Amino acid sequence: MAKYDFFAEKIDTDNENLVFNEDKIKFLNLRYGNLYKKSKILNKFKGKNYFEYKSFVSTEKKDDFKIVKQISGIYENPAGLQKYIEKLPKYSFAIWFKFRLKAPYFSKDDDEFYIIQNPILKEANFKVPVIRGSAWKGAVASAFRELFREDFSNKKEKIESFLRVFGAGSESIKAIEQALIKETGNFEKAREGILSFLFFELGLEITGQDLQKAKDIKNKNDLRNFIKDKLSKKLNDSQKDLPIEFQTHKGRAIFYPTYFDKLSLEIINPHDRRKRAGTNPIHYEVVPEGVEGIFQLIYIPFDAVLRSEEDVKNEAEEDLKNITDALKILSKKGIGAKTKLGWGTFEISKEDKKVCLNSDLEVPQEWERCQS
Repeated sequence: MAKYDFFAEKIDTDNENLVFNEDKIKFLNLRYGNLYKKSKILNKFKGKNYFEYKSFVSTEKKDDFKIVKQISGIYENPAGLQKYIEKLPKYSFAIWFKFRLKAPYFSKDDDEFYIIQNPILKEANFKVPVIRGSAWKGAVASAFRELFREDFSNKKEKIESFLRVFGAGSESIKAIEQALIKETGNFEKAREGILSFLFFELGLEITGQDLQKAKDIKNKNDLRNFIKDKLSKKLNDSQKDLPIEFQTHKGRAIFYPTYFDKLSLEIINPHDRRKRAGTNPIHYEVVPEGVEGIFQLIYIPFDAVLRSEEDVKNEAEEDLKNITDALKILSKKGIGAKTKLGWGTFEISKEDKKVCLNSDLEVPQEWERCQS
């Protein structure tokens, strides 16, 4: 038996009460054949088409779920996070909230040897279902892009905020940076880079006029003017270098993972168009609807040490508002796989929407400041 097991709720049958622990699943697998064709087995259990795991339990310790969160630096309450934020550079902040899944969450693991074909992603050591910090970062960035696609009047400010929060290190940014730093820059690569950056990374529309302007880029001034026209309000004629947002740099936001303590099984059964019946049900291991998790983000303006205090404060306030707006969009859009089916949507608890500050920043509406 593995060190960590998932124990399921009891399912009453005519003859016995079965508990789906690992040994029982192995027994059923041998007796009835592969659980990939689970319908034959589950029909014996009074027509149930799924079985729900009650909770994650360690065979050695009952508090493993708490331990894995402590190792990851996730705070159970915002008061402890507030004390940590007070030690960070001025105008750092943290966003902390509890959320409840409104639909199942799924993100496929790369485990090739598993009882079903679509296992959920789990933490490598403790085998706890997880949303990785990188997954949160990608999902929030995708929601963030919708802000400057909708708000055309402040598009440039939001693009700058996007690059401050999430960083810039793609090949597109490097091509633009090299063309402006080197005396004999490769402006052909810079043209491709700026168009790729606009379309693929920012998700903006490229017009025929944009293409023509990009083709006309032949020197540094042309490239700077294009960036100034399309992307940045900070770039001015007397400035020698690009603003730090448009140089290769790490983002100010640190995204923490989210762990869950429950699992269940969902079945998608594609129907034959002619027979109008399912032929090959697909099983997904998911975190079920109603399960709660903790979201935690820390923002540190580490790259603004030499900037004026007023500029850093304005940037932090703008970034804070944009991140909270993006999270609101994400809660309706969903995180993980199968979001087109409505999976991964969540509801943020109103009483737990906390912002931890170490300075005088304006807190967005519907959010409360942490109390130490």
